Formats: sequence, structure tokens, C-alpha cells
Amino acid sequence: MIYKEDLERSSSLLDIQQAYERECHRRFLVLQEMFPDDCTRMMLSEHLSIWLAAEKQAVSRFGVSERHWVREKI
Repeated sequence: MIYKEDLERSSSLLDIQQAYERECHRRFLVLQEMFPDDCTRMMLSEHLSIWLAAEKQAVSRFGVSERHWVREKI
């Protein structure tokens, strides 16, 4: 899976953020094609799995948690 590989290769929080954003966009486009009338609702559950993988990697690699890596971007 490309997303997990991107997370494992991350060398900074920015790398994790960018991998997270790319994967959200990729999955949204796939869901939009498969379920044009219901893609937004379906993306909510997909988003959670994408988020959890990124959060887990941020904590294990950099010792940050509680969405710190997302707040850093803002």
C-alpha cells in the first residue's frame, strides 16, 4: 500500500501531513467514481482510517499526539 510506505518513509511531520492529504484526496476520487450520490458520507469512515494511520505514525516516529502534527500546519 503506497500510503503506508509514504508514512514509513516520512522524515518529518510535514511528510506525514502531505501523505495524509494525498491519500484523502485519492480515496475521495475513488469513492466519488464508485458512489457518486453517496461519496461524502462514505468518505467519513475512510477519513478516520487514514487519520488513525497518520496519527499512529506521528506518535511512533516523533512522539507527538493529540493532532499536534495537523495543528503544526496551520
